[in-house]
Amino acid sequence: MMDRMNRIMQMVNQQKEELYQLIQDMVRIRSYSGEEGELVDFLIQTMQNFGFDEAYSDQLGNAVGRVGDGPVTILMDGHIDTVHVTENENWPYDPFAGTIVDGKIYGRGVVDEKSAVAGFIMAGKAIKQVDGQASLPFTLYIVGSVMEEDCDGYPLLHLIQREGIRPDYVVLGEPTDLTVYRGQRGRMEIKACIEGVSAHGAHNEQGDNAIYKMAEFVKALEKMDVNLPSVEPLGKGALTVSQISSQAPSLCSVADYCEVHIDRRLTIGETVETVLAELEQLAKDKGLQVHIRVPDYYGESWKKTSFTQKAYFPTWVLDQDHVLCRSALSVANQVLGVSKKSGFWKFSTNGVATAGRLGIPTIGFAPGLEELAHSDKEFIFLEDLLKATLFYARLPFDVVTRRKADRS
Repeated sequence: MMDRMNRIMQMVNQQKEELYQLIQDMVRIRSYSGEEGELVDFLIQTMQNFGFDEAYSDQLGNAVGRVGDGPVTILMDGHIDTVHVTENENWPYDPFAGTIVDGKIYGRGVVDEKSAVAGFIMAGKAIKQVDGQASLPFTLYIVGSVMEEDCDGYPLLHLIQREGIRPDYVVLGEPTDLTVYRGQRGRMEIKACIEGVSAHGAHNEQGDNAIYKMAEFVKALEKMDVNLPSVEPLGKGALTVSQISSQAPSLCSVADYCEVHIDRRLTIGETVETVLAELEQLAKDKGLQVHIRVPDYYGESWKKTSFTQKAYFPTWVLDQDHVLCRSALSVANQVLGVSKKSGFWKFSTNGVATAGRLGIPTIGFAPGLEELAHSDKEFIFLEDLLKATLFYARLPFDVVTRRKADRS
């Protein structure tokens, strides 16, 4: 086992320039959410050229590659869609050039999260080169998922529930700055609506202004946010009113309808049921009739596959004593040469589907700082990408070995 592992590590190191070229090529292919088709085709062709056992696009449009056919299934996922580049951003280099300067690569998506996908693919290539047709103790799926920026979790929910791939373990490529992450706060979107009675502005006393009533509710929401509980290890949830709109027969009339959109971040123990109950109680305490609901998300992929789901994305945490977490921490220590504690994302990931909805053990490990995602300062260190690739190549062997030892 050690001889094989050493040869795989050596192969990854020898092909680092190819790794750097791959991430550069990926950045140069623009792939906004819903427009990922060209990059998916490129990744499929790349995996085919590298000798993967399978490389294809699923019905939704995810790029899927497979190495091995062993009894333990490991899925490594990185979303390849990105947010848009806007005219107001101030990039130091062309965001679609993949410019390399002083050991760093800049560009839209290098942090969030094309670099991890490049690392997954090169790790799969190295495993395939060393083992060839030899039987592996695992099946490794590498996924370049689509539409995560629009509806986090759904691309993997589709892959698992509709395409029949059921992994034992999942590794996410969201940025962690080479730290093993094992969970995140959940989130949900909420619509809160209040109705009033319209009247002419000259006789406003005859009306019931929905905006005034909503203002009272919004002030109560602001206070609620401050008093939300903090639960370790994820800390405090959050409540943000992100949008407000109203309706009236004219600009000279009392508003008879007002609606707010709420972004709610969820800590441990908070669910869609508990949050809605708290908001309904808040409205009742204020003597307000508020219609509160979780909206549906409607989407269509680049393959014109449409889907819908509730805008609820559950909290999840993997126990630090779980075999996947222990294995990931050990492999990270071997690759980095230092011992690091596990951590948690502040933003949302596809783990809301794998761990949050389906209960599949999930961790994350990747180069890049979370706070650089979606910014005009996106960059990663190429050396960190190489280290991450070494991690991806070693982890499947380690977790299978530990799993076997735990069960013996």
